[in-house]
Amino acid sequence: MANLDLTTNSYHSLNSLDMSIRAFVEFAHVLSEDEHFAPLLLVLADRIESDFTWMKNDTMRLWGPVKEDAERAE
Repeated sequence: MANLDLTTNSYHSLNSLDMSIRAFVEFAHVLSEDEHFAPLLLVLADRIESDFTWMKNDTMRLWGPVKEDAERAE
């Protein structure tokens, strides 16, 4: 059960981080091209989003055994 609680908490944390990253990406894309740091923010936003997506997918694959254990316990 402790693993399932940790997985649930981690899942909620990942979703919260995902929302923050999406907000940053949206902000970077609405900036005017005339803004001094707009190109840098676009590159950073896209890089952070792709790195996060990769990390989230790997993390969810790690949770597979926890989900299977929880289903067996029921």
